[in-house]
Amino acid sequence: MMAGDDAVYDSGVFMDYFVNFPDPWQLVKVIYPLDEVLLLSLLAVLAGAETFTDMARFGEK
Repeated sequence: MMAGDDAVYDSGVFMDYFVNFPDPWQLVKVIYPLDEVLLLSLLAVLAGAETFTDMARFGEK
């Protein structure tokens, strides 16, 4: 196992948890799936983001 493999596995487990989570948005209008937004939000907060703007900046990078 290489460095970083644990993080990839953990993010996969996180995403698996939300696979059956209902996403009420119309699929045609979705740019980013709900599970990806939730993962990005979690990672941003763990990296020190405190506001939605911080999360958006984290996501852009």
